[in-house]
Amino acid sequence: MEETAQRRRGNRRTGVRRDKHVKLSLSDEEHGLLVEAAKAHRMTLGGFAAHSALGVARDTLSTSPDARENLVALSDGTTALSRLGDELAALTAAGAGTDQVRALLERVAVAVEALEEAADAVAEASRR
Repeated sequence: MEETAQRRRGNRRTGVRRDKHVKLSLSDEEHGLLVEAAKAHRMTLGGFAAHSALGVARDTLSTSPDARENLVALSDGTTALSRLGDELAALTAAGAGTDQVRALLERVAVAVEALEEAADAVAEASRR
């Protein structure tokens, strides 16, 4: 990496000592991902790793497993609504009684609520 294109984590003139070291063990793939991310942010590899770890520890950066779980919940909710829509169409075409339709509509309401909660969680995570 070029030294001129990199940005330091801290200002050495402020007197903040950073004499604690942390060792990371990474696979080739993980190392490559961190190197590319550091380059994209114009940071050293160590500076990027420290910035990322401290951001998560300070709750200023979100972690990706939460985002993944939220996306899975959105996908599951979408699938559930699609199936319920198909069932509702079939019941309506078959001339089903109002009790059956009402029960199905209650299931739709539950699925919509879960989908809205997942969407809110994804939106909140993206603001971090």
